[in-house]
Amino acid sequence: MRTERAKLKLGWGRIAICILLLLLAGVLALFFRHVTGMLPSQQAAGRWGGDAGRFAQVTVFLPQHNGLTQGEVNGLISALWRELQQEGLEPETPAGAPIFAYSAEGVLEGVASQYRGPIDVYATGVGGNFFLFHPVQLISGVYFPPEGFNQDLVLIDERMAWQLFGAIDVAGLELLIGGRSFLISGVYRPLSDFASRAAYGEMPHMFLYYSAMVALSGWSPITTMEAVLPNPISGLAEEMLREAIESAGVEEGEFILLNNTDRYGPLALFGVLREFGQRSMYRTGLRLPYWENAARMAEDFAALALALILLLLVYPLILALRVLLDRWRRRKRRLKMARKKLEDIREKRREAEWKSAHPSQDEVQQYDVDEIIRLVRESEDNDENEKEN
Repeated sequence: MRTERAKLKLGWGRIAICILLLLLAGVLALFFRHVTGMLPSQQAAGRWGGDAGRFAQVTVFLPQHNGLTQGEVNGLISALWRELQQEGLEPETPAGAPIFAYSAEGVLEGVASQYRGPIDVYATGVGGNFFLFHPVQLISGVYFPPEGFNQDLVLIDERMAWQLFGAIDVAGLELLIGGRSFLISGVYRPLSDFASRAAYGEMPHMFLYYSAMVALSGWSPITTMEAVLPNPISGLAEEMLREAIESAGVEEGEFILLNNTDRYGPLALFGVLREFGQRSMYRTGLRLPYWENAARMAEDFAALALALILLLLVYPLILALRVLLDRWRRRKRRLKMARKKLEDIREKRREAEWKSAHPSQDEVQQYDVDEIIRLVRESEDNDENEKEN
């Protein structure tokens, strides 16, 4: 009795452990889902094509000393368009808008308003359909268009608006940068997730046209290029961009190429775990933009969450396999017993049929004796009747 109770307690203990592990795995799964979906900068393919499986967002990062010029980027984009047309993969684009974006980064000094300043600002010079890839949250004003006639438009963050104007509703006001006047098209709020907050930093930030940034800084190499390309075959979009970058004179190993659409898949995250600790080291003078640093931080947390989920599921999985194996063995024993019973029934039925078709010797002998007695009695009765007559 005590042994049975001990076994019962052990069974309930295992069940309790499994429930606890599964609950922890569920919490981590929710965290994993949040982390992999919290950055809009990694979801341009879904926003563009609706079905992310048909398109892929791919990005290339270049070092400062090997960045591209405006002319090289335009030639690269033209080459990619020609390749898409030759392969019959040219997507339909709304209003002819390009599905490419590029950017350069640097610090602009002496940024001021008519009220306050000057301050130093971290600036990103952008081109193409940049805000399709990076839809920052506007709190006033609008985005400046991809290719506008007026190249003196800027988009500033709320920290910069407070420092230079003491307010955030400042769309339409002017900034002075290097003696040149710029018009504020809008004010945005940086993303509030933990990865973006860590990567964004404390310095005020602004976006402006790449051509304007070159005019202000003298030389700003393009170090980031992004594209949403058709991807009917896995890896095709990456290969197309790789060939275009190498045709521009950038050698293999001098740039980083990644698929943003698939970067949070299980296989990609296992690669992150395999290179954990080494993936942060660059020896080529590469400087990643803040949104990529945020994405890499989210990648690390997602990979860690995935590893913990798998570890937490090991014990419940082993226990479930043991239960299934035990049930299978019981099922085999039950089937064996059922087959034996069925065979016994069939055997008894065959014996009954055989007995009915082949009576035993005792039955035959008994039958013959009774028949003889009956015949003898009939013969005696007949004899007596004859005598009387």
